Amino acid sequence: MQRRELLKGIGAVGATIGVGGLLVNGTLTASATETSASKLPVNYKQLFNQALANDPDLIGFANVENNFSKQALTVEGVIPKDINGTFLRNGPGKHERGELRYKHLFEGDGMLQSFTIADGKISHYGKFINTPKFSQEQSAQKFLYSGPDTHINNALPVSSADMINTANTNVISVGDDLWALWEAGSPTRVNAETLEYQQQINLGENSKYASSLNGLPFSAHPKIEANGDIWNFGLNPSGHIVLYHLSANGQMKNVGIVDAKYKGGMLHDFLMTEKHLLLILPSLTTSASTSKEQQGYFSRIGFNKNQAMRVLVVNKDDLTISKQFELPAGFAFHYGNAWEESNGTIHFDASLYPNIDVLHNLSKVMMGEINNANVDAKMALFTLYPNGKATQAVLEQNSEFPRVCDHLVGQKYQQLYHLSSNHNSLWSDSVCRFEVSSGIEDKFDFGKDFLVEEHITVCPKNKEGSGYLIGTALHVPSKRTCLNIFQANNLAQGPICRAWLPYHLPLGFHGSFKANHIG
Repeated sequence: MQRRELLKGIGAVGATIGVGGLLVNGTLTASATETSASKLPVNYKQLFNQALANDPDLIGFANVENNFSKQALTVEGVIPKDINGTFLRNGPGKHERGELRYKHLFEGDGMLQSFTIADGKISHYGKFINTPKFSQEQSAQKFLYSGPDTHINNALPVSSADMINTANTNVISVGDDLWALWEAGSPTRVNAETLEYQQQINLGENSKYASSLNGLPFSAHPKIEANGDIWNFGLNPSGHIVLYHLSANGQMKNVGIVDAKYKGGMLHDFLMTEKHLLLILPSLTTSASTSKEQQGYFSRIGFNKNQAMRVLVVNKDDLTISKQFELPAGFAFHYGNAWEESNGTIHFDASLYPNIDVLHNLSKVMMGEINNANVDAKMALFTLYPNGKATQAVLEQNSEFPRVCDHLVGQKYQQLYHLSSNHNSLWSDSVCRFEVSSGIEDKFDFGKDFLVEEHITVCPKNKEGSGYLIGTALHVPSKRTCLNIFQANNLAQGPICRAWLPYHLPLGFHGSFKANHIG
């Protein structure tokens, strides 16, 4: 079958299966348990509010009603003069409408947070992404569509994944615009200045692919090379993985399809080196269930301790598989970076979980259960050898949201930045820098009162170890979020600058820095 014909076939599958395989013939499926008149559904909103009254740590998962108006923030310390731009974050913010609350954190509508840093000042602006789904439900003032885990009575039928695209996971700069990213559908173009929704992007527009890519899954974890080229993947329920290579302005350069035969239901991240893409297939399975506790899509994803993680090594030149490796059973939401030696040996790191409990805990937290919700991923270092052998070293450090300097994505690196947890049972509380070759760790512990979110590097001189680490943290006692700026080579000294919001933001996922000018 020719690539163009296969793309059309996958597009047709996507139109009927959609997000996470929930669509059958254009209609969202629901279990008999959920729709039976004799069974009363669990009231997640009531349970969450009862739990929130007793445990203020849950405020980061509370529903956001309105946008946040632009305002200047109170700043402690001195803002570095060589930071001039906008720090952006994305994550779910609309968890409730009326008496209904979503059952999984991944279901909420996306909300962008924009922190403008310029002229010695920091201002904040937060806005819901006005996707077609959000716009319709905002007008109706109720949820109209079922989600992966949440059944809505009398929900509207869904004929494509983009009808329920929440654009809620990541945000990157592409040309003059922002792309808000989801897992199962198209990227969403947003105005970089106003954060206004513009359109869902047809990835093949103005290219030889035309409409054949329209609506295909485009993951929330693209990898961007130093020259600006964008690489990404999309997992289709058929087990195929679509691979994308775009220019810095979002123009499609090449598309490939890998028949990974992967039916694990979730493939959140991937990696690249100078010559290859790494598709790391975790030890996950999906299955139908008659249990009322396992009727949602995410709840049906399970972990198989006897199933190896598979690594597909894909040539960037022609997007075909060149090698495959097997690793011990495991699961990772996020990887930091990968690089390749001249002899073909590949090194990469991961925040490795021993099972898939973390995914299900993100459902429990939506009804106020926070026991065992802490980060139990460990930093793991992997090596893939040209002879087909592979090794892994799982370290003691708790690790999530690993990052490297942007200009070193796909290249050899020494400094790996990540979050860790020392106190909280709910979220991370520390930012860390790990030196790969020596094992030396530099850490700042915010303390038990903070819920710390992903921090990213800003390297004005494109020199590893220089520049800054920027990110947000929620201070629970005061119910305020702060933006923190660290010296990248000395986290232990604490933030050199901190800007306080007068309110708290919802806990989000991923972000980026859009520079106006960096000296």
